[in-house]
Amino acid sequence: MAKYRTAIIACGTIGRVHARAWQGVPGNPVEIGACADTHPDARREFGEFFGIAPERRYADYRQMLDAERPDIVDVCSWHRQHAEMTIAAAARKPKAIICQKPMALSLGEADDMLTACERNDVDLYIAFQRPHHATWARARQLIADGAIGKVLQVSIDDGGNILNTNSHNIRLALHLLGEETPRWVMGAVERTTDVMERGLPCEDRCMGLVGFDSGATLLIQGELVGSRGTIGDPRRRLGQGARVTGTDGILELWTGRPPDDQLRSDGDMAQPEGSSAKYNDEYGVARYMNATSGGWVTIEAPWHDCWARQCEQVVEVIEARRTYAAATSNARHGRTVTEIMMALFESARKRRRIELPLLTKVNPLSLMVENGDLPVEWPGAYERRARLVRGEGMSWHGN
Repeated sequence: MAKYRTAIIACGTIGRVHARAWQGVPGNPVEIGACADTHPDARREFGEFFGIAPERRYADYRQMLDAERPDIVDVCSWHRQHAEMTIAAAARKPKAIICQKPMALSLGEADDMLTACERNDVDLYIAFQRPHHATWARARQLIADGAIGKVLQVSIDDGGNILNTNSHNIRLALHLLGEETPRWVMGAVERTTDVMERGLPCEDRCMGLVGFDSGATLLIQGELVGSRGTIGDPRRRLGQGARVTGTDGILELWTGRPPDDQLRSDGDMAQPEGSSAKYNDEYGVARYMNATSGGWVTIEAPWHDCWARQCEQVVEVIEARRTYAAATSNARHGRTVTEIMMALFESARKRRRIELPLLTKVNPLSLMVENGDLPVEWPGAYERRARLVRGEGMSWHGN
């Protein structure tokens, strides 16, 4: 029987992924108790699918929080609402909040979220779920055990903008490096079109280099490498994953999904991006090579839903079976990801290496756009995620 109730804010694809994850925690300790979304169709579809009574489906998330007083709050909204909703939820003093990545749009927002949770004694988690992949956890242990020697560099590359896609990979890199503290960042951005990501100005391409005390570096490439390609193709983009180069070998990680016809159903749901279960059913792949391996060795581990494992750790902290600091998705790690991304933008703005900790609290990319420091060649704002918006609007936020 469930011991805790969660309330989910925003009933789209990610809301469904979070809800399915709670249902996948062994022993079913968490009930999907309530939901909130401004769109009535989204509320209805979500509520019917997860068996939430109509009176527990809310248009106003603050009203839901006040009426339901959930043990856990899930913030599954678009990026621009993460800080506002997390701070509002923290004021109602749940046991825990799990907020979808990226943590925030600026380092200042991230710090506000942490402050709000600390003053209300609420544990905050940022949903970077992929370090919980079983094979990737095994890969991290192999790195720690010296399977590829001393780490020299972690390389990541993906399409899309950094907050939406490579934020995942930055979190993965930090996890693989044993949560080593970054010391400096140098970066560059390109913005030739007036592109928006969930209502926020974003870059067309970016590149960054992050330095650590150990001498290891993190190479970030966004929209710079060719196609997804096939394994072994030198033009292949890693996508969600990383390549770790050590003194004695190489380790690679990437993700895969079952065919669409094998994914779990979403029932009656608008699905412009396809089944939400593609995220829950995703699997991590990892392999390594060193001087004695005789070629690539595939890393094996029994599959589990990485989102459910993330939720399981939240329950373990609530029940004092794990410390908050030991939780893989605790918000301090999410803040470090935010700091690196903002430092990359600040390096582009100041045209020099940025020493950490970062002192700039606003989003430097937005500041450059506002100040005209990144004039576009082809004017005209457009939303990359417009296909996800319901109704007549082209964005869920004003452009």
